[in-house]
Amino acid sequence: MQSLVSRCTVFPHNKPNLKMYSNCLYLSNRYSSVQCVVVPNNVNYKVEEEYQYSNLGLEKELIPKHVAIILDGSRRWLKAHDKPLTYEPFFQSNSLFADLCLKWGVSTATTFVYSYKNLQRGQDSNDLLFGQLERYLENNLGDFIRKGIRVRIIGERWLLPKSLQNIIKQVEDETMIKKDTRQLELMLAVCYSGTRDILEATRSICEKVKAGLIEPNSIDEVLFDQELWTRGASHPDLLIRTGGRLRVSDYLMWQLAQSELYSTQLCAPDFGEVEFLQALRSFQQRERTFGK
Repeated sequence: MQSLVSRCTVFPHNKPNLKMYSNCLYLSNRYSSVQCVVVPNNVNYKVEEEYQYSNLGLEKELIPKHVAIILDGSRRWLKAHDKPLTYEPFFQSNSLFADLCLKWGVSTATTFVYSYKNLQRGQDSNDLLFGQLERYLENNLGDFIRKGIRVRIIGERWLLPKSLQNIIKQVEDETMIKKDTRQLELMLAVCYSGTRDILEATRSICEKVKAGLIEPNSIDEVLFDQELWTRGASHPDLLIRTGGRLRVSDYLMWQLAQSELYSTQLCAPDFGEVEFLQALRSFQQRERTFGK
């Protein structure tokens, strides 16, 4: 399904007005029970016709530059469908999220793959996730390069198996695309904690002050931001969370200070383009004053 989805607009069959579309066909997600209408766009990932934005209630110039997501609920979804533990549905949802960001003009996307606290799930769960993450990166490296996606891993990567660290370095090196040709920066948060990110940044700054490299009164938000694992990336304009939870779960604690939040009851394997577009519409309907 993934290769087809990356070239199509996907809608649950009972929701959208499809009068403007033709040549539709029905398709069932490999993991989800939700039936979809697949509408060929005949475009390469990005929607180029302005009317396609306006007809879906969007303004192209108001598309968020950076969208972060917590694709939550995969394990609950598997349990509800009496399926064994696997992270393949999660990684399929992650690929779809990246493709949707490409298609609708988002320039930076960040996904919470595995938190530092998730390490408490035990060795078997950790090994399963790390092994499937390694295969996900290996299998998608060619697509990342072809689509113009730069991949970055944020978090405590030194806690990962050596083989996974090696493929991470390979993917990061081979997707290091020049900024003027890059279509999307995709950051994957692995063994990540927002509070530990802040603590590590603070320690780094303290060491530089101690070494006489910077003065304490020169420390500001810009300098602090450069010490975080996300250094160089803009802060998320929008955070989407699937699975119905209403918390940020120690994710990008500094970076989400001014982000708009959107939560959906859909679990990660059922999250698709309809809900993504609804999140964008919700974002565009909000007044962002930044305290003014």
